Amino acid sequence: MMHKNILAIQLNSVVSDYKANKNKVETLFLSALDDGCKPDIVFLPEVWTLGWHPECFRTFASENMEAPDFLCALAYKYDVNIVGGSYIRQNNGKYFNSCPVINRKGEVCALYDKIHLYSPDGEAMAVSAGDNPLIVDIEGLKVGLSICYDIRFPELFRSYITSSDAPHLMVNLSAWPKTRRAQYDAMAKSRAVENQTYFLALSQTGLIKDGIYNSGYSMLVNPLGSVVKVLNEDEGYIYESVNMAIVSDVRNTYPNLENRKVNSFGFYPKIVKAGFDAKNLV
Repeated sequence: MMHKNILAIQLNSVVSDYKANKNKVETLFLSALDDGCKPDIVFLPEVWTLGWHPECFRTFASENMEAPDFLCALAYKYDVNIVGGSYIRQNNGKYFNSCPVINRKGEVCALYDKIHLYSPDGEAMAVSAGDNPLIVDIEGLKVGLSICYDIRFPELFRSYITSSDAPHLMVNLSAWPKTRRAQYDAMAKSRAVENQTYFLALSQTGLIKDGIYNSGYSMLVNPLGSVVKVLNEDEGYIYESVNMAIVSDVRNTYPNLENRKVNSFGFYPKIVKAGFDAKNLV
């Protein structure tokens, strides 16, 4: 099959309230199924578990540590793959902003730890940086992962394209600020055009705290830079098909990637197949 149906859930997480956010994810997911959606892969935004408030990450990390188990049960029950946004993961005394990837069997097959940490809001003090770019092969659809601030560093995405398993889809799972929405839109379209991939920019939405808001307006961009679907500021979802044949056609018609002269960007992505059982990762 040359296409995969994706469901990207945009929600307004409640700061420091994992149980409320877990219920929101399940409600929005079931609402999409009730609407007739039949996704192969479900995507969630960054720190949907606790909201964007780095000061609370360590304090409430223990409450969100069961997020992978919750997503595994959801994946198994409804026969979907899940790219689980991110949660705050504790490992050997360190904390990470981590994205779990879960297959249809309900197994965690990969983890991506956010590489670029946003220091102005204190994230770099709260968690440790990852150092392993990750491409996940989900039933033939190759997906390059990134979290929020990563989008500002195009060399990460270029490293994905120089890989032998160049992605059909790149994703940025974020809690992006409303005040910088225009920049996010521009970078999402640029990353799609530069790398001739679909690009999913999935943000939280709504109030964070003290009059500060997440952006919303999540979007899916095609390999030519056209917006396939964009949301508004309401909670909701994108349900669309990613066609791998279109990616191949664009790259064959416009051989930009073949004509590039610089091929080393200091990042060396790991490639994981979603069928691999690695539950011990979490």
